[in-house]
Amino acid sequence: MKRPRSSRSGSYWSVSSLAAASTVIVMSGVNVALMDTGLGNILEFLLGAVLGLTAIALATLIVGLITAGIQGIPLAAVSVIGGATLAVWALKENGPSSVARMLLNEQQGIMELNIQALSPISLMVMVLATAAVAGLITLLVTKGLDSLSRPRRTMLLIVTIALAGLSLKTAWTLMDTGSNPYPDDGAHPQVLSIPFAPDNPGSPGDFSFQSLTYGAGENPRRPEFGSDRDIESRVVDARKLLPEWKDFKRSMRERYWGFGLAKAPLNGRAWVPSGEGPYPLVLIVHGNHGMEDYSDDGYAYLGELLASRGFIAVSVDQNYINGSWSGDFQGKEMAARAWLLLEHVAQWRDWNETPGHLFESKVDLENIALIGHSRGGEAVSIAHSFNKLSHFPDDATVEFDYGFNIRALVAIAQVDQRYHRRVKLTDVDFFSIHGSYDSDEPAYHGLRQMNRIQLSDEDYFFKAGVYLHGANHGQFNTGWGRYDYSPPGAWELNTAPIIPGDEQREAAKIFISAFLEGSLHNDQRFLAFLKDPRSLASWLPRQTYVHQFRDSSFHAFADFEEDIDASTASQPGGYINTANLAIWREDALKHRDKRLQGSNAVVLGWEKPDAQYTISLNDSQSISADRSLVFAVSGSTEKLPLNPVTEDVERPEIADFSITLVTADSREGTVQASQFAQLIPPVRVQYMKNAKRNKRDYNDIWEPVLQYVEIPFSAFIDANPELSLKDVRNVRFSFDQTEQGILILDNIGSAKRTQSQSPVTRATSTGQ
Repeated sequence: MKRPRSSRSGSYWSVSSLAAASTVIVMSGVNVALMDTGLGNILEFLLGAVLGLTAIALATLIVGLITAGIQGIPLAAVSVIGGATLAVWALKENGPSSVARMLLNEQQGIMELNIQALSPISLMVMVLATAAVAGLITLLVTKGLDSLSRPRRTMLLIVTIALAGLSLKTAWTLMDTGSNPYPDDGAHPQVLSIPFAPDNPGSPGDFSFQSLTYGAGENPRRPEFGSDRDIESRVVDARKLLPEWKDFKRSMRERYWGFGLAKAPLNGRAWVPSGEGPYPLVLIVHGNHGMEDYSDDGYAYLGELLASRGFIAVSVDQNYINGSWSGDFQGKEMAARAWLLLEHVAQWRDWNETPGHLFESKVDLENIALIGHSRGGEAVSIAHSFNKLSHFPDDATVEFDYGFNIRALVAIAQVDQRYHRRVKLTDVDFFSIHGSYDSDEPAYHGLRQMNRIQLSDEDYFFKAGVYLHGANHGQFNTGWGRYDYSPPGAWELNTAPIIPGDEQREAAKIFISAFLEGSLHNDQRFLAFLKDPRSLASWLPRQTYVHQFRDSSFHAFADFEEDIDASTASQPGGYINTANLAIWREDALKHRDKRLQGSNAVVLGWEKPDAQYTISLNDSQSISADRSLVFAVSGSTEKLPLNPVTEDVERPEIADFSITLVTADSREGTVQASQFAQLIPPVRVQYMKNAKRNKRDYNDIWEPVLQYVEIPFSAFIDANPELSLKDVRNVRFSFDQTEQGILILDNIGSAKRTQSQSPVTRATSTGQ
């Protein structure tokens, strides 16, 4: 039967309907206008408004058909059926058992109103609230509340106030930044003084420098690379490097940028030291941020610092192959990213060799570094691989002619496996920095690339890394910000634990500068900074830093890569003995996304302080006073066998332990690990405001990130002067400092000690 409609409230419903429709149309128009399609804001807004109007028309038709179909159904039945449908949605995440547990005050029964569901609902609520308020105002102005019966008046006020209140509550929820469930108080580096240490590598150097831009073609979107550029570069034909540049993506991109890949410009921002040089060349490349929000100017803080310290620094523009509203290349552009970097190096080589050019003989082509952020972090390793090839592996009709001496690579919050080929590198200095609160790339994939790099002993090379607690993905670029997702996904993120952007970038400056000073300027004093962040504590922001290091002087006692036999060591003829361990297994380390880190390790657990793990050596040729015992270690959140159901402790610690060298005639020298390293507890994080969603989307609150420990062999002689290093036959780890614990150990071996007083002597290479 037809329901009567009060004509006295007709104006209310008319204005409410108009307000709701207008709100949707405006929201749709603004949404498209923010996309920056290249059509201009007015046309974009109109396109969005038309799409919004079309959506309203279609939705109105659907609702009308549904309404016509239920005309004969009693109002009570419609209400119950509609309510039951709504209840299905409400109970989808919060079933009756969850509600019951919450009422019984059990911690595991927390009702979840997640932002992913709240995002579209919040927009619906805002539309309804706008409609209700607009209709109420109209009703008050035209007829007054007295024109309605008391029940209708009361109901109208209740609905309007409820919708307005819910809209405000939704807005408040979306503005909430979250909380920090795992603070790192007390885990920041303690001050460690190092003899002959240089000054703060993050402070400006002694070189004055000039800033300039170069580009080619018209570059209508980027006048700094077009009409206002300082130096003319060249265009390159990148079509075969990115064949996916086609169809709709191609037409919209070429409309926006004013050029296509047939004439891709080599654009860059350069910071060049004054003076004759030559200076090492450092190229910096961004990742896959939205192409309309240009990323290349976000690394000026690095470019200016490096130029002041005697490097030519260049921030390369590759925005035109980044993701956009019109589509993302989904990693198929990785080869083009790498190739474009090499083309920039080739451009600098040509300038360096051109008589009379501003950069003639200014570039030290024997010392080149590539720095990449996000997808750019993977691109630098691909570029190093391409640099040695004669042809493009994905289309061998494209010839390569590079062979540059790319000495160093820096990966900032890098992705891995976007390119379909696995890149394995040999003999290159490598540094990786990654934030623990990187929700865009939550796994520390720089470790994967680091583990794929092989270092021979033909020359000196090293690889290092740091895991910075509280850093996110975006703040390594000054323009990307604290949110690693775009709305509405950004509303879910737990941003409260993220450190300020200036602190994150200050840490990046210090570590990257120290790495490049040690690599391209051959100043070995800076390697001490990379081996122990405590040596940088006076300058670093007070955060937790978990560091990695390995160089070409490393000789393995046990790196757990040789076989699946837990009783064998890596040194030929070596073997393993244990005592009183509750856990002993060799395992492949995994990231939180369950992908392999590319390294095996040993997991050791004990429940009494008399457990031991001993590596018996066949010889002691790599044990001497000018070398050190080195290894990587981490605590674990794993449970011990006798306590498998214990709750997580408030803060899982890493147990201290002893290391003993034992000679063939049973003389011993013992030290404690904590004498030589600040042992960092497992770093735990919660990326999302809702812990249940965090578990579902990110699998775990931690992943094994092992820290480097170096103990000079001379320290064991200090502990026992009668110890003879040439007679050492056993390296024993004794877990005697705590009642129980679990440790992960890897890459146990010997390495040459850093000589702080002198630079590294290195051979030069053609890179072939």
